[in-house]
Amino acid sequence: MAEAYEIKGEDGTVLEVLAPDDEPQGEAAEPYTAPEPAETPEPAETPEPAEPYVEPTATVSIASRASWGARYPDGDLTLTGPAVEVWVHHSVTAQLSPDASVAAEAEQMRALESVGQTRFGTGISYNVVIFPSGRAYQGVSWNRRGTHTGGRNSTSRSICFAGNYEANSPTAAQISTAAAIYRYGKDRWWTQGAPLGGHRDVSQTACPGRNLYARLDDIRAGEGSTPPSPGEPGGLIVDGFWGSSTTRRLQQELGTPVDGVVSSQSVAWRDVNPGLTTGWRWVSDAQGSRVIAALQRKIGMASGDRDGKIGPQTIRALQRYLGTRVDGVISRDSSAVMALQRRLNQGRV
Repeated sequence: MAEAYEIKGEDGTVLEVLAPDDEPQGEAAEPYTAPEPAETPEPAETPEPAEPYVEPTATVSIASRASWGARYPDGDLTLTGPAVEVWVHHSVTAQLSPDASVAAEAEQMRALESVGQTRFGTGISYNVVIFPSGRAYQGVSWNRRGTHTGGRNSTSRSICFAGNYEANSPTAAQISTAAAIYRYGKDRWWTQGAPLGGHRDVSQTACPGRNLYARLDDIRAGEGSTPPSPGEPGGLIVDGFWGSSTTRRLQQELGTPVDGVVSSQSVAWRDVNPGLTTGWRWVSDAQGSRVIAALQRKIGMASGDRDGKIGPQTIRALQRYLGTRVDGVISRDSSAVMALQRRLNQGRV
């Protein structure tokens, strides 16, 4: 039987352990129960918003094995029935930027696959891999056995964050994607009650890293969404109207909280920008939005101008950045919004 494969840090700490199960159809390991979240006091009542808020629907899009160029076996065994546990890992491989290209992510997927193939002859070890961009890629298929959590591979599935999260923090887009996958997978890939835990809960390892481990409750409790699969169906409709779907994709690309809402924008700019549609919150005393502030930084606006508010100055800067007509207005069928939507469908801003 193949020996466990350990990845260690400079101080000798075991950061990740990959190992096959002892027996293909052995007895299930003792079930893991996730810790109960601490009780929090009931929040104080808040007034109803002026406009009704529609909770965004969680969506899941995972790029296929073919999309990143899988070359080796898809696990070593076909599994029957849903998993009873879900384990979160980190790969301890290259730490890509949230702005990394799809090609760079595909290269890292093939590198991960080579590790599993070299050590165990079964191809990539993890079921799904999530990069800082928030994009998710299928590793070993959901109904095939990988080599991610020794002794539990036959009864569990794995969600892996690409990179080292003992040293780095996961992005908001990664947490959103993981939450969407965990929620969507219930009664599909794992049982409704399947707990989600960190690899360190059942193995002598720091995996999935202290910074990611601290965010597991956010994954358990969240709904989230995932970016469209690169090069596959499911992208934004390029229609020139900036609504909740466009905002959600922009939030994922920029690494801000993902809810499809642009909060606290000045009502003075609402009527003159008819291309800004669903999910925009117009108020008389605007405080600005994190996603707009992140966009202002991305498009090169000076730090003193990054107030998180849409308006003629920000719109002109965005139009110049996108190479479209500069008039400071988001009109219906806006060419600037179309250009932005095309970029988001390509996994960039």
